Amino acid sequence: MSFTRFTNCHLIDNGQLYEFTDLYINNKTKKICHPPSNPDLVSVTIDLKGQILAPGFIDIQNNGIYGLNFSNLDGDSTAEDIAEFKNFYKDAMTKYLSTGVTAICPTVTSNFPEVYEKVLPFYKRSRLDTQCDSLGAHLEGPFINLKKKGCHPVETFVDAKDGEEKLLEVYGGANNLLENVCIVTAAPEIEGVLDLIPAIKAKNCVFSLGHTMADYQTGLQAIEKGATMITHLYNAMPQPHHRNAGVVGLINTPAGANGDKTPYFGLICDGVHVDPSMANLAYRSNPNKCVLVTDAMHLIGLPDGHYKWDSQVIVKTGDRLYLENTDTLAGASTTLPQCVRNLIQWSKISLPQAVKTVTNNAAMSIGVQNERGFLNIGCDADFVVLDKQGYVQKIYKLGKEIKSSDIPLEKSTEKISAML
Repeated sequence: MSFTRFTNCHLIDNGQLYEFTDLYINNKTKKICHPPSNPDLVSVTIDLKGQILAPGFIDIQNNGIYGLNFSNLDGDSTAEDIAEFKNFYKDAMTKYLSTGVTAICPTVTSNFPEVYEKVLPFYKRSRLDTQCDSLGAHLEGPFINLKKKGCHPVETFVDAKDGEEKLLEVYGGANNLLENVCIVTAAPEIEGVLDLIPAIKAKNCVFSLGHTMADYQTGLQAIEKGATMITHLYNAMPQPHHRNAGVVGLINTPAGANGDKTPYFGLICDGVHVDPSMANLAYRSNPNKCVLVTDAMHLIGLPDGHYKWDSQVIVKTGDRLYLENTDTLAGASTTLPQCVRNLIQWSKISLPQAVKTVTNNAAMSIGVQNERGFLNIGCDADFVVLDKQGYVQKIYKLGKEIKSSDIPLEKSTEKISAML
């Protein structure tokens, strides 16, 4: 048995900075471990030269990356299409790892049953050392409200008046949910959805409120039924009013009789979906339940331009994505490390506090805290090495070093200039 020791580093965990603290991993299990009783068993020592070691980042809402749309198979997809998608998926997940995100919930937006049948098996939970892992899919729709459709195709929308039978019909059966899904986002006011929440929880899935017109009381009912999350807070829901808090008011829900029932909430800190002052308001309201998400579209990492998306066209300008000729946002294209840096600036908080939102909080929100998102004994050796500004210097995936693509703008410009 042999071990790797990370030394001359500061650790970030639990919103705290632990200065000059060593970390050990078991080279066989690829998990964090206690220091070996015999120092001679340390076969590799990695000197981080005063840099910061934190858990790998987790992105629980991400619609696509590097040109790959996570919903891009359907009933007409051939065996050749599926094989091509498989290769594309592996390549995109390898590239996304370089941003510092070591695990994601690939998000499938509102769709037809044949799409879920084809794509969900790709998102079975994984544990790999060469690419970003899937923690199970995030199914955003199609049990959502037409009035808060966003860019979701309305022809796919359904209700749940037929109960669990309808749920399984849409998503491809109980095994598909149990094995390949992590989160289901739905609107609790849609007929039948409230009563489905316990069934969704029983499939080991998180129920999240989103794309909804629900009022505060309906939100409370959903929480009592087992809802534990809100999808991309502020977006695709009624805006809070001082006499009508709506779903947003749930982030301050008092502790329930059986413990804290305040839901976790996804927050897109790209400066486009949520104004910085409102992001700060939400974070300050409940820092321990705030989970930064990218809500990235497949155009992240691609040049600016017009891109066809099903029957619609998305216009990409920098980190802004809109449906053509509208002011409807179509996802995002800002990386998760940049969202972390944005929150630091907007809320005037420390790097450890911001990192908590994409590590500890993210892991807790989907129940994987014993495996990921912390630097605790027994957690996977998935790490990011950060500088003091929060830029990812390198990544370790199950202990294997990965090069970072998270480059400051000025350095990126210098790199491009040098190539000309």
